[in-house]
Amino acid sequence: MRIFKNSIIIIICLFFLAFGLSCKSSGPEGYTPYKIGVNLELTGPYANITKTLVMAMEMEVERINEMGGINGHPLELVIEDNGFDLAKVSANMLKFTRDKNILAVVGPFEDNFQATTRDIAEKEQITNIVVCPSNPRVRDLNQKYAFNIAHSDILVSEKLVDLCLARGYKKILVFPGNWPLAMSLAQNFKRLAAGKRIQAIISEETHKPSDIDMTPQLIKMKPVIESENIDAFYASTGGPPGPIICKNMRTLGIKTPILGTHAFGFGFIIGIGGDAVEGVEFPTGKPVVPYQLDENDPIRKTIIDFHERMLVKYKQGAEQISGHGYDIIWLIHDAIKRSKKPVTRSDFRDAFESTKDFKGCTGIYNFSPSDHDGLTKKDMVFVRIQDRKFNRIKLPEFE
Repeated sequence: MRIFKNSIIIIICLFFLAFGLSCKSSGPEGYTPYKIGVNLELTGPYANITKTLVMAMEMEVERINEMGGINGHPLELVIEDNGFDLAKVSANMLKFTRDKNILAVVGPFEDNFQATTRDIAEKEQITNIVVCPSNPRVRDLNQKYAFNIAHSDILVSEKLVDLCLARGYKKILVFPGNWPLAMSLAQNFKRLAAGKRIQAIISEETHKPSDIDMTPQLIKMKPVIESENIDAFYASTGGPPGPIICKNMRTLGIKTPILGTHAFGFGFIIGIGGDAVEGVEFPTGKPVVPYQLDENDPIRKTIIDFHERMLVKYKQGAEQISGHGYDIIWLIHDAIKRSKKPVTRSDFRDAFESTKDFKGCTGIYNFSPSDHDGLTKKDMVFVRIQDRKFNRIKLPEFE
């Protein structure tokens, strides 16, 4: 009889233990995760870039959760590879919008895909955090739910004009990529340069993000470089085409100084380009040169801390794209902290838009209803690749 009673007690205890565990797995309100969708090209021509971005984001999410999450809630990334395919980009975005626990969506990376996700975001009323500056025609729509993390094409172009002024360049040949952002960078550079009496000649030759050899186009441009007495060559591009262009130029014996976009501030650029990218100069984000920032720079400490943690965890330091990863996660953290409780998509969007003086890696962000870019030209530095390293160029007159 005693054995029977003991058995009953054990069964009852096990029941309540199982019941308690099941309740905890579904979670009280304090344990429900804040979910963020991530819609990126983890395969395809931008795989190296997007994987670095995800590494940085995951590291910061892990740090937040180790600190107790946000108001007791863990932060969770729901990551989907869109395979550099517009159909998958759209499918991923729609999937995220249907999951009402997802507060916002990060990505995609490719400029040509962003118009689609931004449009879906507006219709479904969910925040879309755009990793790279998007098509200027889309940006000019001033959409309510889209926010940009990187420096805009206007800021990059203004900073590049400053670099040309500092170097005394008067005539620049521009080799643009044939996608909206690269074309916008080329056109804005030409327009802004003209205002400073610098002639920018945009070549009719273009390239795609998937091109692995631009020798044919460069052969056609070589006579222009020689006959027009070109002072510098501007590779208006992003991703692997940048260092490939440099290698092709040097193989052809073209020794003209090369200028790049902010997208030259990625670690793999030096890895692919090797000696060919030596001497390339460009404006870019501050995470590219953490220890070379001024001692009184308000974001120097943030960048160095992030850089050193990246080195410990991944054996690679901070750069332009990983810096965006840091900024995305901590901007999300900041917005959720300031949102009404319980946090809704609408409240999150409003909090994100009211971000003020947020010290990230890429710069100090200030969003508003009329400004979803958040950064200024002061958030950029000039960089030269030398001895296979990124080296800051100090040009006091244009800082």
